[in-house]
Amino acid sequence: MDTKEMNVNELEEVVGGKGGYKKPPEPVMGLEIYQIQRGDTLTRIARRYGTTWMELKDLNRDVIKRAGDITWGYYIYVPARNR
Repeated sequence: MDTKEMNVNELEEVVGGKGGYKKPPEPVMGLEIYQIQRGDTLTRIARRYGTTWMELKDLNRDVIKRAGDITWGYYIYVPARNR
């Protein structure tokens, strides 16, 4: 089965929780929760939030083991933006 044709629920079964949190994680002061979109990379997300991919990987070390292991539809922590 081609992963491009799967819906999010099918994708969750295949990756088994790798690449982010399946459901929004608990809020943490100073961080926001971001839902990964198709085509996102840690580098692209980091640029949007004024940080580095290494910091994002570190913030989410319990669910991201390698930089390329993010799954669209899942959630990660990102630094809070000043509004």
